[in-house]
Amino acid sequence: MASQQFSNQLQEEVICPICTDFLQDPVTIDCGHNFCNRCITRIGEASGSFFKCPLCNSSVNKTFRPNWLLVNLVKKIQAMSASEEQPERDELKCQRHGEKLYYFCEHSGNFLCVMCCESEDHRTHNDSLIEEAAEKYQVKIQSQVEILQQTEKEIVQKKEQGEWKINDFMNHVNFERIKILGEFRHLQQVLEEEKNFLLSRLHWLEQEGTEQRKLFMASMELQLTTLKKLIDSLKVKQQMLPSQLLEVRVLWGEEFQFLNPTLIPPHLEKKLSEAKSRHDSIIENMKKFEDNLQANGKKDKNRFLKEFGVEQLDSLPLSPHFPTAPVTLDAASAHPDLILSQDLKTVTLALHFPRRSEEPANPECFYPFRCVLGSPGITSGCQAWEAELQGRERGGCLVGVASELVSRRGCLLVEPLAGLWTLRITSIGCEALTDGGTRENLPIRPKKVGIFVDHARGKIVFFDSTTSKHIYTFHASFAGQIFPFFQLLYPGTRISLNP
Repeated sequence: MASQQFSNQLQEEVICPICTDFLQDPVTIDCGHNFCNRCITRIGEASGSFFKCPLCNSSVNKTFRPNWLLVNLVKKIQAMSASEEQPERDELKCQRHGEKLYYFCEHSGNFLCVMCCESEDHRTHNDSLIEEAAEKYQVKIQSQVEILQQTEKEIVQKKEQGEWKINDFMNHVNFERIKILGEFRHLQQVLEEEKNFLLSRLHWLEQEGTEQRKLFMASMELQLTTLKKLIDSLKVKQQMLPSQLLEVRVLWGEEFQFLNPTLIPPHLEKKLSEAKSRHDSIIENMKKFEDNLQANGKKDKNRFLKEFGVEQLDSLPLSPHFPTAPVTLDAASAHPDLILSQDLKTVTLALHFPRRSEEPANPECFYPFRCVLGSPGITSGCQAWEAELQGRERGGCLVGVASELVSRRGCLLVEPLAGLWTLRITSIGCEALTDGGTRENLPIRPKKVGIFVDHARGKIVFFDSTTSKHIYTFHASFAGQIFPFFQLLYPGTRISLNP
């Protein structure tokens, strides 16, 4: 037991802190810590001449020294692990003669010693050495293992194909949900804009009518006042003496001329008539659309419910409605070289920018990698958005999802274990960045990428928004809040978000 414990302690000393496996081509960095050459090289690739040690955070040079002592030690410890002594099996002996058993009888299935093999009972049997008999059975077992392995391979292949088809079906369902919500939201927006215009036009006509009423009432009041003064003046003259009346030379034929103002100008009447005609046309079209939608919808609903054998849609196990709040770019997280549009829906990496920007003081900002997060973050439920890729040959970028715990300074490991679930899209093709720094080539290079996140189930689904085809699915367990993530690789790259 003590030997086993000592062996385990030795193994811990030759484990790489990054990949947690035995050190491969071990090297020592300036601070004295040891790593696999491949692991520490990958971390230092994104930095300049110096980078920070993953264990002690010390600034170290990118020149690594091979540790030959550890190379030999790793080999010896691996050899010790492989050659751990197994308890020896007790030597087989014949119960009848007490001799060691050397042979195996195919006929009886018993082990035999030399004396048993020469006896009358086994003289006519097909006896062979135990090792030779075991080899025959090893061949039979190997043949059976190969058959079973082939069956296992076929089952695994069927399982993968079935899982892919099911995922593809579910992704199409989710995409159709997104499309329906988007189209109805767009229709609502169009109707709202049309309603606002029609109401604004009526409001303008109302204001014009109110102004016309004021002018009409003012004209009428002025003429009534003038007429009243004339009447009062004539009544006063009517009371004068004959001589006075003749002196003022009253004009008996003096008349008041009534000016009849226009009630509603013709152009306003015309505007109102045009508005009424437009309203009647819209109402008629909306009525036809409503009747057609209800009739077709009723038929489709009845057929759908009949196939499931239910009476109402609420009894079906449909997926819950998920929010589709617009995604915008988080300016606080953007690298200094990135250009964000005023509405925070587009990010661009300019064709010309400083070779090395000054490190920003804001700790939320990504540096030195040209990244930016999306907003809002996702803590529960489902969310979907689209990213349209533009630029020279659509440029090069990473799109996906990032954990709130992802590092924003120094080395950026783009893999699920580091809290980043992304696709890398360039003019060459599309790749899924998986664990261990590996890349899975995908047979598609989309112009528009749709991302659907189911936080509760730990799914990130990528699909081609143009063709609705499934691209790739990550399965994860999210620790807290996650955000849309974008990294622009080449100058001229541009990403636009929708919605």
